[in-house]
Amino acid sequence: MMFSQTQINLQTQARDVDFSAAPSTKPAQTGSALPSTCSVGAAFILLSSPAGQNFYICTATGIWSLQTGGSGSGPNVLSVSVSGNSLSVGAGCSAASPCNVRVGATVFSFTNGMTATLASGPGSAYIYVASSGFLTVGHNMTVSCSGGCVAQSGITGFPADSYPVAVWTASNTIWSPSGMDARAILGRDLVVAGTGISGTSSGGSTTLSAPSQEAGFAVAFRGTDVAAGATLYLTIPYACTISDWAITSDGTATITLWRVSDGGNELPNDSDTLNTNGFSLTTGTRIHSTTLTDLSSTSIFAFDTFGINLFAVGGSASHVEFYLGCAR
Repeated sequence: MMFSQTQINLQTQARDVDFSAAPSTKPAQTGSALPSTCSVGAAFILLSSPAGQNFYICTATGIWSLQTGGSGSGPNVLSVSVSGNSLSVGAGCSAASPCNVRVGATVFSFTNGMTATLASGPGSAYIYVASSGFLTVGHNMTVSCSGGCVAQSGITGFPADSYPVAVWTASNTIWSPSGMDARAILGRDLVVAGTGISGTSSGGSTTLSAPSQEAGFAVAFRGTDVAAGATLYLTIPYACTISDWAITSDGTATITLWRVSDGGNELPNDSDTLNTNGFSLTTGTRIHSTTLTDLSSTSIFAFDTFGINLFAVGGSASHVEFYLGCAR
């Protein structure tokens, strides 16, 4: 009786094997989820990830590493795969090959895989890295997380300050075989200046500026206060820069400003003056001016105390009002 060989061991019985004429060759496994175990050298094409981000090699027992083109090793990325009611995120992340995500100016590193377990559906899940650095599975179902991720209910979209990873749907307590990859290799924040705000870009950053706000204060001398040497006092609760001044009166008047800074324990007097000659109304009943050359300083600091001194008055004035503008 003769027996024929029905199986050939290509590793030991073949030499110079050439499969170029074969109708197809498949040296790698395929699937929508990475196998939970692997042996070194195994190859796997993850069908749930986009082309160029889906080829994995088993680099250590049970460890799948994403392969990228170019010289050197490329960065590891957060991948998503599913099996039944389990959704795995970052299965290839490790301490030796972390998955890094930048949110704002902070880089968060993920060094292990995480799993979102679905308890009830249907619904949608939004997988993202929150600004706090947590891998978050936002959902409108019943989901629990393990491995360091956070399940957040009531989420129906990616938060504005998050790094999106993927969108996945579920039905009948089972995750869909595939989802939408929301990762972006390139991106930028678009900043649009709103009404009254100006923006300038330089060196990759955008600076938003608000126009200065006109502020100021006013005092009035009336009745017996209308006398040369009369002084009114007030404390300014904010920092600003003197921009203009005005005097209204039915006679002539000259105003001088005295100032003491916050921390002083006495009211200002004529030794604390900011003026050389003073602000004067000499004709008419009103003057408004932006000329500030009479001042030794135009800066007002928060909680400076001012003395508004009616240095001179004439023409039988019965009232004198003084206004000082200050831009914030």
